[in-house]
Amino acid sequence: MKKTCFNVLLILIICFLTLPVLGEKEIHTLAELNVPGMRVGVPQGSATEKVVMSELPKAEQAYFVDSESAYLAVRQGKIDAYIYEMNQMRLAIEDGVKGVHLLEETLGEPLLIAVGISSESAIPEIEKKINQFIAEIRGNGTLDDMYRRWVIKGESEMPDIPPAQNPAFHLKIGTTGVVRPYSFYEGTKLTGYDIELARRFAAWLGADLSFSIYDYGSIIAAAKTGNIDLIMANLNITEERKESIRFSDVLVEGKIGVMVRGEKTDTDMKKLADFNGRRGGVITGSFHDTVIGEELPKASISQYSTYTDMVAALKEDKIDFFLASTELAAHLMEADPDIAALKDPVRRLDIGAMFAKTAHGDALKARMDEFITRLKADGTLEQIYQYWNDPTHDPIPVDMSGLTGEKGILHFATSGTKVPVSFVADGKIAGTDPDIAVRFCREYGYGIDVNIVDTAGIIPGLVTGMYDFSLSDMVITEERKESVSFSVPYHETELLLMTRRKDAGLTDAKKEETGFFQQIENSFRKTFIRENRWILFAKGIGTTLLITTLSILLGTALGFLMFMACRNGNAAANRIARIFTRLVQGMPMVVLLMVLYYLVFGRVSISSITVSVFGFMLTFGSSVYGLLKLGVETVDPGQYEAAYALGHSNRHTFFRVILPQAIPHILPAYQGEIVGLIKATSIVGYITVQDLTKMGDIVRSRTYEAFFPLIAVTIIYFVLEEIFGLIVKRIQIDIDPRRRSRSRILKGLKIHD
Repeated sequence: MKKTCFNVLLILIICFLTLPVLGEKEIHTLAELNVPGMRVGVPQGSATEKVVMSELPKAEQAYFVDSESAYLAVRQGKIDAYIYEMNQMRLAIEDGVKGVHLLEETLGEPLLIAVGISSESAIPEIEKKINQFIAEIRGNGTLDDMYRRWVIKGESEMPDIPPAQNPAFHLKIGTTGVVRPYSFYEGTKLTGYDIELARRFAAWLGADLSFSIYDYGSIIAAAKTGNIDLIMANLNITEERKESIRFSDVLVEGKIGVMVRGEKTDTDMKKLADFNGRRGGVITGSFHDTVIGEELPKASISQYSTYTDMVAALKEDKIDFFLASTELAAHLMEADPDIAALKDPVRRLDIGAMFAKTAHGDALKARMDEFITRLKADGTLEQIYQYWNDPTHDPIPVDMSGLTGEKGILHFATSGTKVPVSFVADGKIAGTDPDIAVRFCREYGYGIDVNIVDTAGIIPGLVTGMYDFSLSDMVITEERKESVSFSVPYHETELLLMTRRKDAGLTDAKKEETGFFQQIENSFRKTFIRENRWILFAKGIGTTLLITTLSILLGTALGFLMFMACRNGNAAANRIARIFTRLVQGMPMVVLLMVLYYLVFGRVSISSITVSVFGFMLTFGSSVYGLLKLGVETVDPGQYEAAYALGHSNRHTFFRVILPQAIPHILPAYQGEIVGLIKATSIVGYITVQDLTKMGDIVRSRTYEAFFPLIAVTIIYFVLEEIFGLIVKRIQIDIDPRRRSRSRILKGLKIHD
């Protein structure tokens, strides 16, 4: 008996646990809902009830007072679908309702949405007036604009509508306040399509305005009794409602949509509008964030330094899309079969060369305009783009021959990380934009100094005079024109939305299966062997070592000199030192470097490496100054008294007695500062220094290997830190008697004498 009860209990538990699973059948078509046992939710008292009864007669209806409860019921499997106005459900999903999606099919005839009119309104001829108003705003395009802003794009900004002066009437509007995008609360403010409509009508009518909030079950009764003059609440026209109230002319026609359980997958995202409310990525300093803000206002945006980073973020589901020009998109898809572009372009854009707004810049711009016009006319420009966009030939650097430099050297800025526009091949610059720039300099007798610059740093560099001109796939915009001058467009491109293949409505690409070690070998070859890219890493290591070593030596000297100036209590020196350390240590290092590069030394012909060394010298020097103060304070003050008693001078006491005792306390922290300095140098790419990190980014932009170059760079930094750490430890051993060998301590002394 006990065994039987146990078995029954076990069966009941299994059934209970599997019930949710059994109820999670995915719905793909309306026909699947029209079977016994299916539960379909509808808004209580809405026009969709009869439609569902007519088209899904076998399904059981469940009634909901508010949509939020219905959305939750669908997600939890309590109902199989929810039938409601399609745009409202679409915006709810874009606003964050998870675990549901809309079927492509819709039900019934279009929903006719209008204004409900009370027969008891005190405003004379209100029906005639509301219809006249609707006709006017439909005729001047305001009604369509309202629908586009509120319903299609999902905006929530109420325009400024001045109220009526000396109102002749008091207009009472009934609404719901819970139906986005028609009538809802944004914080504590009532807003939406119907609220804007009411404000515009009140201003047109010459009336002041008040709103009353009702649910759909009572709003008709409020109109019948005259408590409100009009109903503006996404109200559907039905024969039953016509028996109680009158309706205005139709405002809009909606569709009855079907919400079912499950997120969108596979072929769902085929249109640009499907990405509104999704997560987008942009290159820092690019025009793409503006485009996304205008085309997909509900989308969130994350900033990235390179397209390689965005591809990696896309594949790891950190973003859902990013934008790329047609040429770049082709290379990205060729390099990675997991991503694809939507067929329809987001925008068509003009690309131009940029110059500073100076007399020199204006002269260069005039020549560039002439040069581009000639290249277009003789077909050379088209040949340049055909050459660099041809995937059949190996990429080679731009031909730099014939640059005489008789009219001086032009400092040229470009990104260096966008294939085929601007990239590095065999350690030298390549791509369409550098090709045009070099041809320009050759034509007019200039030499060229190529600077690889992050997109965000190009315009500041032009403004401050660091660079003379730039070609870097930069879109001509009105905002950028405020800072720099653009040439005539040298290229017209389409901006495409890039996403995962499945989200673009495509099947997954077939991939060649490779083992783990084979993948490592392939990545190693692409990162180091192909095009001799190890040379780039070697140059980057050399630059990083140069900046680090000089910053350590000069920073140590600076910090020591500051301490010596302050150690005897000089008030002025101490005040200056306090201000200096607070200023330097309180400023983010990347900000300090950019201030030095673009502002302090903006008009000075000085290399970016020199600026980097100067910046890190300041920060390292302030750290050394602080360490010396702390180290000297650890020495017993009695040491001074003993030295003075033996007749030593202040200077001699410090160098022969105090400092040797302080240094062992300082060195461990000094080693930590060196390690921090080495890692901090990774930001110098912001001011065009091609250090180890920047070289890694350049390689990643060519190989589209998201992680292997990063891992390689990490290992190299670790090795460099260990090398500098060993040097400091060697110094510690040499100056610490407790850690030196007996032979080193007694070196130079006669023993057994």
